[in-house]
Amino acid sequence: MFGLTREKTVVGLDIGSHGGKILELNLKKKGKKDVFEVARIGYEPLPHDVIVEGSIIDSAAVSATISEAFSKAKITSKDVALSISGNAVIIKKISLPAMETQELAESIIWEAKHNIPYPYEETHVDYAILKPPPGSEDRGLEILLVAVKKEKVASLTNVINQAKKNLVAIEVDAFALFNAFEINYPEEFAEKSVAIIGLGANVTTIVVIDHGIPQLFRDLSIGGTYITEAIRKDLNIGHQEAEALLRGVSPAGVSEADSATLLEMNIKELLDEIEKTLAFYTAEDRREKKVDQIYLCGGLAGMGGLPAAFEHKFKVPTVPFNSFRKIHYNDKKLDPAYDQDMAPLFSVAVGLATRKREK
Repeated sequence: MFGLTREKTVVGLDIGSHGGKILELNLKKKGKKDVFEVARIGYEPLPHDVIVEGSIIDSAAVSATISEAFSKAKITSKDVALSISGNAVIIKKISLPAMETQELAESIIWEAKHNIPYPYEETHVDYAILKPPPGSEDRGLEILLVAVKKEKVASLTNVINQAKKNLVAIEVDAFALFNAFEINYPEEFAEKSVAIIGLGANVTTIVVIDHGIPQLFRDLSIGGTYITEAIRKDLNIGHQEAEALLRGVSPAGVSEADSATLLEMNIKELLDEIEKTLAFYTAEDRREKKVDQIYLCGGLAGMGGLPAAFEHKFKVPTVPFNSFRKIHYNDKKLDPAYDQDMAPLFSVAVGLATRKREK
């Protein structure tokens, strides 16, 4: 359910707190390589507060938004892959000795019961066996253990059913970002140590990949909504004005310099939390090397000055994640705004749409 395997394409649907991103790709063969081409794409905003802190409050409104997104994008396929993130998701990397398939399945259940902070019966559990690093002589197994609360899956399934679509796969946001990066940055994927940071409304997802091997997946319960609310309270302004400030538009009576200072203050906690996670990765196995590059995506990634703030904090080159870097996009047939301005926003949707359906 939550694996990294890809076999047959599906429609990628990323439902965030502010809107739904939808993407359908065509898959073509170019020699021995898969080549993806954008067939249909769309974004549909959600009414305010129908999803709060990752929980669906108004399922009818969400399902109506999904239906509207499909209709406007003219997508006829009903088969979708969704993503999930936040505190309902637990991802742990565990090590096990080499063993037979049946014995491994039993060991996974045991590990899940001892590593998940929820009752095992209340979760869906899946796992992926990681490829060993090149030249490694270790015969043990490195495994990503994934658990998601059943009530979260049921909530997503309900809105998809209401929208009269077929839910064929549920992915974890972090895995979707992994997939999207592998497709769009194949050289960096294979040759560098990178961090992909998905800056959502309520969750910040961190993925660290070292020479093609996933090393760390983590969701932090902090995002754009936290920063917007802090700014709103600091300036005693409305929600829309606070969100506009994130995009570089200062409220009436507030200078650009004061706005920049306020933004810097309010993203400090976000940067500090990310720093703790990356420090944990560096300290694990006594690694001395930091990541070579940071890629920013998600709704907050478009905030002016954010890449510079990351570079100042981490002393690592930081750039926006281009979700369509290696995906064909026809500006004559599709709105070029998606390719040019909204690429970081579609990183999870791209990861879902390139995932392919498991056989």
